[in-house]
Amino acid sequence: IGPERRADAQRIEAAFAAWAREIDLADKLRCMRKARAESGEVFAILAQNSGLRGKVKLDVRLVESDQVATPYGAALAQREVDGIEYDEFGNPTRYSLLKWHPGALFIRQQAAHSLDARSVVHYFAPDRPGQSRGIPDITPALPLFALLRRYTLATVVAAETAANHAGVLESTASN
Repeated sequence: IGPERRADAQRIEAAFAAWAREIDLADKLRCMRKARAESGEVFAILAQNSGLRGKVKLDVRLVESDQVATPYGAALAQREVDGIEYDEFGNPTRYSLLKWHPGALFIRQQAAHSLDARSVVHYFAPDRPGQSRGIPDITPALPLFALLRRYTLATVVAAETAANHAGVLESTASN
């Protein structure tokens, strides 16, 4: 690689690093990986953020998977599955993003924004053909958590039982 191309590559890498720091990309990617493990999926919306100081105004906004859904009572499109509309080849074309999280404490009529699929990253690991939503990575371990809970409770009960049998004996007899 020539010195001119090396200098260009270094400028590009420096600009990318500055942008990534400004939008806190590393923490967002870490959050996405954690969400996939716990929720099975996460959505990232790519949008223009005029508040960024650098020349690049692209930002990444993470959205909890519960918020990508078809509003309650809304008619489903022909190839729509739980807030994601697909073309005839199974490629996402639109995402339905609820304006409010469905678990919000206040009650509002559910309404949604329709987002073009080109501006949404859906991070999940499909396990079978045609799977449209994610399954948490921890799902196979759930029975083990129940066993661990039972073991922990049994250990505590055994310690309490052993403590209940403790006592002090005093005697006036000499050795």
